[in-house]
Amino acid sequence: MADVLVAALSLVTIIGLGFGVKQVGWVKAGDFRTLSTIVLRITLPALLVTSFNNATIETDLLLLPLVALGAVVIQQVTGFLLERRNGHDAQAFGVINMGNYNIGLFAVPYLAGFLGPQVVVYASMFDIGNALAAAGIGYAWAMSLANPERKATVGGFLQEMATSPPFVTYLLMVTMRLLDLSFPDPVIAFTSTIGAANTFLAMFMLGVGLEVRLRADKYRTAAKYLMVRYAFGVVLALLVWFLLPLADEIRAVLCMLLFAPLGGLAPAFTGAAGGDVELSALTASVSTLMSLALMPLVLLVLTG
Repeated sequence: MADVLVAALSLVTIIGLGFGVKQVGWVKAGDFRTLSTIVLRITLPALLVTSFNNATIETDLLLLPLVALGAVVIQQVTGFLLERRNGHDAQAFGVINMGNYNIGLFAVPYLAGFLGPQVVVYASMFDIGNALAAAGIGYAWAMSLANPERKATVGGFLQEMATSPPFVTYLLMVTMRLLDLSFPDPVIAFTSTIGAANTFLAMFMLGVGLEVRLRADKYRTAAKYLMVRYAFGVVLALLVWFLLPLADEIRAVLCMLLFAPLGGLAPAFTGAAGGDVELSALTASVSTLMSLALMPLVLLVLTG
């Protein structure tokens, strides 16, 4: 227990370091985009290649994308129904900001920081379903609600997926491991060096981008979304823990992932749909702070 708490607090401290450095002016809030580009396009794919290279993809792990897909779609439908009296724009906001998880930029480096490299494989398998539901189904659904004249297309969905470096890396490495293929040692020596920077950069980046500017008229809506989101987390975690035929370690990681924060792309998707970006950013920021505490707490509850 002490080791988990120390590791979690270390990662929280790195986030605090990023936030503090921004406050003294060494970096700007706008540097978040540069840092996120480095993480998403360089260090995270390198970490995924290193972690997957010798991993065994058991048949059971193929259940993880389905769990994520189901969890996200259920919450998207809930967000849609929650705003049924407030018009299509509000329903588009509900679809985007209720159902998706920040796995690549938050859960992977955060959990790997105190659970080791194997958790990267579990989280990445989960993120395949999360990406399909959030960046595919949810985004297309929200855009069709916000702009009925703009119809979602299969080509647009495939383009969205094909331009995501983490998603492409997931598919490449899962396919290679299912075929029992691996990269040679010199390649892994290179990717492991780069990937080792991922946890620090991802946590530091979150601190740089963290904004919790609370306007009074946003409190109630943000609180409503967060209460529903984490209530779903409790219910879904109980179902996963007691019903899924998976190893205890995998079920524990799944339960923790169900308390991951709102995806970092949610404000961008909200803006594209013409929604309230400020409210989306507020909800994402507060959910990040809550998940910092809730994810290790779930582990401690499940493992004693």
